[in-house]
Amino acid sequence: MKESNIKTIEEHEKTRTLIETGVIDFKNRLTLVLEGLSGNAFAKKVGMSEAVIRDYLSGKTYPSLNRLAIIAQKCDIPIEWLATGKGECRLIPETERKGFIYIPFHLLNDNQTDTAFIDIESIPFDVTLIKHQQFNHDDLRVVCAKGDSMEPTISNHDILVINTAHIKPIDGYLYAVQYDDQISIKRIQNQGSNIALLCDNSKYPTIIVDKNQPQDFKIIGHVVYLLKNLY
Repeated sequence: MKESNIKTIEEHEKTRTLIETGVIDFKNRLTLVLEGLSGNAFAKKVGMSEAVIRDYLSGKTYPSLNRLAIIAQKCDIPIEWLATGKGECRLIPETERKGFIYIPFHLLNDNQTDTAFIDIESIPFDVTLIKHQQFNHDDLRVVCAKGDSMEPTISNHDILVINTAHIKPIDGYLYAVQYDDQISIKRIQNQGSNIALLCDNSKYPTIIVDKNQPQDFKIIGHVVYLLKNLY
């Protein structure tokens, strides 16, 4: 085997190990540890050079175990969390430490209640699912399905989590759309200058939207999770 091929395999193995252990995200955790300090000020705090800290923050290099221990001690944080992201740390929100975050409902306006529940503005959601899919939880919103136009896939009052960062229409995917002052869930199909909003329930007609004509229509987000009622 050629030396170049051996090096490539070794690099792939190294990257895989960094990802699986969580070490590759060290720079993100270190950014939290800075707590607003400049790189220079933080370097002085932990007794290291600014260049070293700058390389850590850029992901160019990773600290030795000795330096990890120093940073953890100086900043009063668990060394395991600093190295791998596992365990609890005072620097991350309490809800995330407990394994969930709250995702807010998407509302058309401040006065709208878009949920089948009373006095609920958000729902708890398993943070490991979000991390697994590499979603930014700030981009996630919840909508409540209404009616039976998407039966049998989606039923009335089912809860859907949408990713508002993904609004580019891809054929066959489910999206939350705002149309005629309502939020609906539809499959999208690109048809040249038009977008077809498809219903899974065959008794409902397809809605055709002209991409080039201004109107009260927009894609809110791609549906990424479906929470179904089982009654």
